[in-house]
Amino acid sequence: MPAISPLPRAALALALSFACLVAVPSRADDRPLIQLQVDASDLARRIQHVRLQMPVQPGPQQLWYPRWIPGNHAPTGPINQIAGLRISAAGQSIAWTRDDTDMYRFDIVVPDGVRSLEIEFDYLSPTASDQGRVAMTHDMLSMQWHRVLLYPADVASDAIRVEARLRLPTDWSYGTALKLQSVQAGELHFAPQALVDLVDSPVYAGRYFQRFELDISAAPVALNVMADEPEQLQASAAMLEAHRALVKEADTVFGARPFAHYDFLLALSDTFSGIGLEHHQSSENGTYADYLRGEGPFIDNDLLPHEYVHAWVGKYRRPVGTFTPHYNTPMRNGLLWVYEGQTQYWAVVLAARSGLWTPEQAQEVMAQTVANYETRKGRQWRSLHDTVHQGIVDFNDLPQAWGDWQRGFDFYAEGSLLWLAVDAEIRQLSKGRRSLDDVAKAFYAGGDSSTRVFQFTEDDVFAALQAVQPGDWRAFIESRLDAVDAPLDGLEKAGWRIIYNEQPNLAIEDAESAGGYDDYSYSLGLSLDDEGLISSVVWQSPAFVAGLAKDTQVVAVNGRAYSASRLERAILQAQQDRQPIDLLLRQDDHYRHVQINYHDGLRYPHLQRIDGSRDWLTSIVKARR
Repeated sequence: MPAISPLPRAALALALSFACLVAVPSRADDRPLIQLQVDASDLARRIQHVRLQMPVQPGPQQLWYPRWIPGNHAPTGPINQIAGLRISAAGQSIAWTRDDTDMYRFDIVVPDGVRSLEIEFDYLSPTASDQGRVAMTHDMLSMQWHRVLLYPADVASDAIRVEARLRLPTDWSYGTALKLQSVQAGELHFAPQALVDLVDSPVYAGRYFQRFELDISAAPVALNVMADEPEQLQASAAMLEAHRALVKEADTVFGARPFAHYDFLLALSDTFSGIGLEHHQSSENGTYADYLRGEGPFIDNDLLPHEYVHAWVGKYRRPVGTFTPHYNTPMRNGLLWVYEGQTQYWAVVLAARSGLWTPEQAQEVMAQTVANYETRKGRQWRSLHDTVHQGIVDFNDLPQAWGDWQRGFDFYAEGSLLWLAVDAEIRQLSKGRRSLDDVAKAFYAGGDSSTRVFQFTEDDVFAALQAVQPGDWRAFIESRLDAVDAPLDGLEKAGWRIIYNEQPNLAIEDAESAGGYDDYSYSLGLSLDDEGLISSVVWQSPAFVAGLAKDTQVVAVNGRAYSASRLERAILQAQQDRQPIDLLLRQDDHYRHVQINYHDGLRYPHLQRIDGSRDWLTSIVKARR
């Protein structure tokens, strides 16, 4: 289990409150042991049968289903997907009731003389994406242990041991950071461990599975891949080399690895839901089927770098507020601009340094990111800092009608631009002698195989910056975090600017091809799918002014049936003849004509050097190893 190191003063009171919650036994063997058995072999019906054996004492008892899942930054435990809950002892049924105010708590009364409960239920893994994350298909499975657990209420997650067993379909292979103890009658038996470590160690398993060793040092790193088809596991030499370079480049930035071993868990699929979720010694990833062969879209190539960086940022060093005693204590998200924003910055940098992106691809991705936030009107009313609460605000996880006005999980990408500004400022002030790499190497130093956790505060972040390069870092960062319409000046500080022209942006073009849509966000101000259904409208754009909205169908362009090529020709024609573009729209059962007065042609963002400035950006993304 993670060892929690001494805390800063700001976190001391929080730690003491945790200590009052439960007394942790002095020896690991004294901790209660829960037996967990999951049968995940019912592929056709996507049903996982769960059995738990739990030590108890007679009297009133409360059981919790995990609610606040680390890395989700919101109360996302899928309690709606369990059914058939039965609790018994020595063959006798025990009645349960759900708490009136906490839907994740079950109340029971344990009869006299009973020392162990038998708990059974079914976890109903979604059969389609409209029910939730598709994590069980005919060919692959993601076993997230928090989905198949009940545990004693008000007990810290490191004060409980769990011995887990998992039944997979015959002849499947698997990957996990867990230690396998034995295989008995086709069932995987994992070594007993703290509940916190079990939940932090998912299992990926599949019919078509391949393991690639990326680094075989004292803290080895491996890539475990499952796929829809066996040919998707045929990794190109260039992609394997890029992933090995990723491990080396991360060492250069952060120094010692804060884990005993690390397992990338990667699903390549068109049906298994995409995912990126961090753990201390592994990560869950899901992306395009042709990723490993280097033939798919490149836009997602920062996914594995992002989750790998979390081993240091968010797992080894964890913001106060995101560390809680168990999975039913609310988390505080105030420092997600570090936890996720800085992680995404390093993901972009490491994707470029490792070769997962070419220099041109990295520039085009960055151009799109900056352009996106230049045009995002929601920045006029909602600060970057406020977006750290989006996971809780967006409790139903449904698409937004006006995403750029409402704002969303902007602390990821816009947060990365904040750290670009910090990096460029350090380089300017030090005349190139120091950079954010130096801050990272100092701030995340000390990691080892013990998977210790160090908490940090906002003051710790400012102090770390100050130690590397003196400056008023609190004012520098807070002016960008808390002010509405804060300047996105990091790119300019790095010696580059955004320009717009008719040349397609490679990242936008790549995303269009992968997603089956056409993006005119920086011209008309809308995106449409291949059938002309509007998927987004930019707030106060020409399309917005004309009255267009998401989920409206474009039926015709200038009197002819819609196609992307006709809309593009209409944009170019309007640039020449200065006439409005006429669209026939269908919204529900209503048809109407609108005219868009837009005459500036096709516009896509790109980076351009600022004459006479120092080019820090090229240095930032240049390979170190």
